Amino acid sequence: MTDSETEIEDDPGTPETNILSFRSQGRQIELDGLEAEYALMRDQLKAEEAKKREGERRKAEKERRDPKPVRSMDLTPEIAQRVCEKSGTHLLKLVSPRADGDHAILSVSEPGSNLRKPMIPSVNAADIPFAKVLYRPLEIIGSPTRSLVDHLLNPDDLSDRVCGAFAAVFGAEVLEAASQALSGAPKPVTKLAAGEFPIIFLPDPNGGDVQVTPVSPATAFMGMKSVISPFFQKQEKDGPKVPRGRFHKQTVSAQIQNISGAIGGPRVRLLAEMPAGLEQAEAELHRYVRGGSFPRWREAEVDVWVLRYAEMLAADETYNDRNTRAALDRTADRLIRDADRFVVETAVEARQIAKNLSMDPDKLAEPPGAGTVLLRRRWENDDAFQRARRALSSAHFEYRLLQRRENGEG
Repeated sequence: MTDSETEIEDDPGTPETNILSFRSQGRQIELDGLEAEYALMRDQLKAEEAKKREGERRKAEKERRDPKPVRSMDLTPEIAQRVCEKSGTHLLKLVSPRADGDHAILSVSEPGSNLRKPMIPSVNAADIPFAKVLYRPLEIIGSPTRSLVDHLLNPDDLSDRVCGAFAAVFGAEVLEAASQALSGAPKPVTKLAAGEFPIIFLPDPNGGDVQVTPVSPATAFMGMKSVISPFFQKQEKDGPKVPRGRFHKQTVSAQIQNISGAIGGPRVRLLAEMPAGLEQAEAELHRYVRGGSFPRWREAEVDVWVLRYAEMLAADETYNDRNTRAALDRTADRLIRDADRFVVETAVEARQIAKNLSMDPDKLAEPPGAGTVLLRRRWENDDAFQRARRALSSAHFEYRLLQRRENGEG
């Protein structure tokens, strides 16, 4: 989901009745109709004020008292400034609703980018209707859907027209107050609600530690809903398989509108688990498929038999008869046969893994010979390695390899 496509929550409504809204309502607007659209928003604010006054009048009449004063629903520069100052890319109240209101807003810009990240307001309930005016997505025909705040943060060719229409209805002072508030940095966060924010300590290049508290963008709160919606589709018979996942919903606050009127519903979290670690042999197989060295043969008895073969070679120089020569041949042949079997079985597995990864199995590196397979082991010490190396490069071993190939066995 791109920044321009990020949706924020609002009460359901229709294009005709929900003039004030945090999300697109399908109200297609001509460029020349922007001022009229903002006039409808102003009228909606005054209609809400009139409705509250009538409700208070009836209540006071029933209770036989004077009506209490009702707050004016005029969008003033002070209100616009307050709404924009309480807007940010990250809202710490989404981590803890007990975060101090004066230490709950972050506005983070992407390094090296000229574009400002989308913001979400976090205002008192009384200011939510005014926030809906400033953040109302304008669906201008033939242009991307953007709010006044979007146009102030990242101006485009239509921004002057949008700002002019807004100023014509609500006043240039209100527009200037919003612009100034959005261009300034929010109040620095100097304290966090104890016990509810994750703390990570990272090493400081200059020595010591840096205390870090990870927070996610506010738009991700509702953006996650659109990401996971395909996972909850009904599986149709004979239809494409619907993807499923493991998701957890967590209520952040019983009154989420107290955190932001632009956000609704519980937080959705994806449960992602690391795959089980590969055994050493499996890891070496996958490494070989991706261009690494051929897996080691880890059969424990191989070391014993290679060193025994080395001892038999040394003894053959002194005690050389038909019986000792036959035993020497059998030992070499057994080592070669078992090594070749390991190579063949390993190559088959590697080819299958390559196919599963949509790789060409014919492009795998050529497997090593029996001598290399037998020597590439973790020897107990250098003396054992040297004795094994001399035995596996001896004339007798090379001869037995040649005999096996001539017999069509290797």
